[in-house]
Amino acid sequence: MKVRDLMVRDVATLWPGNTLDTAVELMRDRECGSVVVSDERSRVLGMLTDRDVCLSAFELGKPLSQIRVELAMSRPVHTCAVQDSLEAAEGSMGQHQVRRLPVVDEGGRLAGLISLDDIARKFSSRDGLLGNSRGKEAVGRTLGEIGRPHLVDGTGER
Repeated sequence: MKVRDLMVRDVATLWPGNTLDTAVELMRDRECGSVVVSDERSRVLGMLTDRDVCLSAFELGKPLSQIRVELAMSRPVHTCAVQDSLEAAEGSMGQHQVRRLPVVDEGGRLAGLISLDDIARKFSSRDGLLGNSRGKEAVGRTLGEIGRPHLVDGTGER
């Protein structure tokens, strides 16, 4: 199965110059915890999560209406392609410790979003993605990789 078969096509997006209050309103209205930040050509520039919003507001000590998205978004952003396999996308999530990947088309433009939740729901569905327990084990392994503490330096100290 390919990413294009499971990705969400109607993705919440913002521009870097938008403010965080706009981002929060969009997340509330769309009932989501993240948005893709893109430019006028739909090229992916970053990801903004509800966690990014909270940390930026705390660290900068300013109202959300005074903080631009580009100051809070996560980058570099890791993406996958519409023709990638679900296994490749899941592997990238584990490697980069992210739960979501923007999906880009052949021209590098935003085409959708795939999340570990999307993959897990497919693996746990009645028909199952692979028809055996391999898929569930892979999702569990990826979730473990994502949850692994980020190292600040090479010693394992935070």
